[in-house]
Amino acid sequence: MGDDQPKWEDDFPLRQEFEDCSGRVRSFVISCHEGPLGYTVRANEENVESEGYEFSVHSETSAYNALGRLRQKMCRALSTRHLSTSASGYQMLHDRLRGRISCDEDRGTLLVVDGLAVDMEALARILATHEGWDFELRIRSSLR
Repeated sequence: MGDDQPKWEDDFPLRQEFEDCSGRVRSFVISCHEGPLGYTVRANEENVESEGYEFSVHSETSAYNALGRLRQKMCRALSTRHLSTSASGYQMLHDRLRGRISCDEDRGTLLVVDGLAVDMEALARILATHEGWDFELRIRSSLR
């Protein structure tokens, strides 16, 4: 790359806002890491009380390619709400939960859905309302 070409390092980290399905504006810090096999771009939600949203994408060719794919992934994910909260706890809004697996020293394994931490006890209560139904569990890479 010539000296007149911009360097991807000059553009990261960056801050960007995205609107979620409820109209709430969420702020993210987007960073990039170059490894031997390409570029990984990650977005972490800022100023959250719970776990918050996190997204990541990998590109073998370009930090900017990964950034474009990350923005698409974020818009798609933020446009769907999976949980409703009530006095009795979380309730599924439709037949799919989507999020990431995390953990916490105090609560153990957590699912982060809609940016909210759902512990295993809360997940069990959600699933109990679907007793007798079938389910499918699929775990996939966060870099897709």
